[in-house]
Amino acid sequence: MCCTCRALSAAPDVDSNNEHVNEIPIATPLPDGYWIEAFPFKTDASTPDIIAYGLGFKGKPAAIKLLTNPINTSSGGWKVNEITSLDFPVGMTYADLTGDGYNDVIICDRYGPSMDDLWSAETNDGGRIQWLRNPGDRSAPDSWEAHSIGNSTGMHRIQAGHFTTAEHVQVMGLPIIPKSSDLTSPAPILIFTPVYGSDDHKKGPDRWTKDVAFASQFRLIHDVRLLPRSNGNLDSILVAGREGIALLWYDTAKKSWQHNIVGTGLPQSGENPYWGSGSVDVCRIGDEQIGYIATCEGFHGNSVAVYLRKPNAPKGVEALKDSSHWERKVIQSFGELNAKYTGTIHHIKAVQTPTTHVVESFAIACMGAQRNQGVYVYTPEEKDGNITSEFRETKVTNESAGRLAIGNFSHPSDKVIYFADFENHTYLPIQEIASISYYVPNYHTGPDPPAVRINTISPQNLNIVVSRLNNEVLLRIPRPNAIPPGENRSLPFWILAGRKIKLVVVPPCGEYRLAQCDAVKVIYGSITYDVNGAQITRGIAPAAKDIGETQVPSIINAGDKGAVFIHLEPLSDHAQGPFQTMSEVSSLNILPNNPHVDPSARTLQLPFRKVETLSWAQNGLWDNFEFYNVTGFHIHFNDDSFERIVHTQAWTLGLGETARFHNHSDQSFCEIHYCLSNGGGKGGMRYFADDYTDPIDTDAELTKEYVEKNSTLLVVPDMHEHGPLWKIQQGNQAKPKLRPNGTVDYPWHAWLASQFGDRKLPIIPPLPANEQKYDVWMAFEFPLTAFQY
Repeated sequence: MCCTCRALSAAPDVDSNNEHVNEIPIATPLPDGYWIEAFPFKTDASTPDIIAYGLGFKGKPAAIKLLTNPINTSSGGWKVNEITSLDFPVGMTYADLTGDGYNDVIICDRYGPSMDDLWSAETNDGGRIQWLRNPGDRSAPDSWEAHSIGNSTGMHRIQAGHFTTAEHVQVMGLPIIPKSSDLTSPAPILIFTPVYGSDDHKKGPDRWTKDVAFASQFRLIHDVRLLPRSNGNLDSILVAGREGIALLWYDTAKKSWQHNIVGTGLPQSGENPYWGSGSVDVCRIGDEQIGYIATCEGFHGNSVAVYLRKPNAPKGVEALKDSSHWERKVIQSFGELNAKYTGTIHHIKAVQTPTTHVVESFAIACMGAQRNQGVYVYTPEEKDGNITSEFRETKVTNESAGRLAIGNFSHPSDKVIYFADFENHTYLPIQEIASISYYVPNYHTGPDPPAVRINTISPQNLNIVVSRLNNEVLLRIPRPNAIPPGENRSLPFWILAGRKIKLVVVPPCGEYRLAQCDAVKVIYGSITYDVNGAQITRGIAPAAKDIGETQVPSIINAGDKGAVFIHLEPLSDHAQGPFQTMSEVSSLNILPNNPHVDPSARTLQLPFRKVETLSWAQNGLWDNFEFYNVTGFHIHFNDDSFERIVHTQAWTLGLGETARFHNHSDQSFCEIHYCLSNGGGKGGMRYFADDYTDPIDTDAELTKEYVEKNSTLLVVPDMHEHGPLWKIQQGNQAKPKLRPNGTVDYPWHAWLASQFGDRKLPIIPPLPANEQKYDVWMAFEFPLTAFQY
């Protein structure tokens, strides 16, 4: 999935291909959707799970779902468990209230069907806050015991932290309004402090005391942001509501709560009852954690604004205690509100994107009008280590979004190399954006069933980046459509059988020039060229059970998707075959010395090894065969580490011999062979009929009679490749049939050299050099997705 970018506030034009967005749905369809939280199951968890839920329906409680990250278990995908069901739950947070190392869920429920029909705390147990004890076992969903904390009508947001004491975790409760339909009266901000009955906190609090931090200062608070340890050993809080953005903190010297309105946000206008701010977060600039403030305005509004720090403002939270240090700047508007003064933006969160080192970006969750719904990321333009008032907008999903959760969901570590400079390692934290659809019956439901998905933004690194992968090499390349017109990217990496091999990336419709006798093996996209006035197009393989020549004219052009290919150039000081000894078959690592190539990959030796010595060939079937292998190279796109293009390795086989028949029953790939030197001129692939189901007779397969009776020969000459040999789904040109275990369904097939069957196998002693002619070929192992046509 490609993202959509545009510049805001006269920002410079941005190439949309500078970023790539990957989207993974992890829970769909859901009955409803509202809240999502990145939830570290344990306090020391490096990879969070997710908690997600909707508000529920009248007469049907909402299911609180724990979405277990597959990294945290042995499961193959995200697993959804219902940990409890609650009536009209709204906000949640988490903390370890028992000291056992597991985070407990703190959640408010019994809100009521709507702001016009709130459940009273006095008469209907409304606005309830509970904590759910973590059982310490994800597979025990029914064991999350509920314990009461307190109530207040209209309870809407809660936050755990140390607000007036560092001794225990407290809970701040923030009702949105004090009673049904009352949008004008203030609602109290409450502090709940646990009281433990003994020194053994693992039993949990016996009860909670309730104090009023602010009784009458704030209305319509819709969001809260914790600023940890920003008030000595205590936490400060930013809230977003009708009053705008406000900093709240407890003054230990005065023993009283203080606040400052940092910015008033969207001004009051006409009969619109919603002004101020609807959500808030702080974003880092360099080492300043409160670099700028991101906000959406007003309540469920349509305006995106930032507060920029003025020069000479004090560092940290002190700057938030004086509004004169901040300048408000509106950077985006999503148009007019609807008749009920409701817009599209519901939530905002800071996020570190991999395309900037100095500053954090921020993301917004949008519901409402279908043309606006989705998740957008805003990245400030940088100048001299600071930010300007210009922001770039990137839309990362078109799906409805009510709230966001930021975390490193796909990686077991919170750091990864995004910009691979192996001399000066650059590390950025992995942060992905999880979102849940906003789907609240009788308010807004949107056009699609609600779901939870994760979006990852990755940079379009325009360099070919090389690293070592065990005893092989990993090459990560830019997508062709990321390469500027008129340019290409190439990297020499191998000398094989007398030919220098380059990896080349050409943008859509781009041109590439070659020398006479050069050849090209396409591994992604297509190329076109002219032969005697005829336009020839080549993709990643010829037609099934056919061969194709790979030597091309001096000028080729990439197709509409661009092209990635292997450029093979004969070297004047190397032999290209026939090869009489293995010492003549060159295999040399020629990766260059540059910052994008890991030194451990550059120094990796690439010798041919006799197959009988390899770990998978210890059954004796290849003993005394002149059969050799060198492996290998993995090629991936660098914007998505899971998107494999191809794996390639090389083989050689002596005259008259066989690589033995096989059918890849334990591996799933689509394999194309490319011949560099056909020693005797008649070597190539033999394959059995698709309907042949008997096992291979490993003795008889060494005889000409058995082989010629049961298989068909496809000769692959020098600098030719063959097309698909696997079984193909009816009505398709190359789409493979799959076995029940998910592997590609191949007939028995093998490479057999010229003069097969003329001598008894194995040939002992080996043929002397004056009689030997080795076949040399490359195997290209593609993912199934490459052949879906």
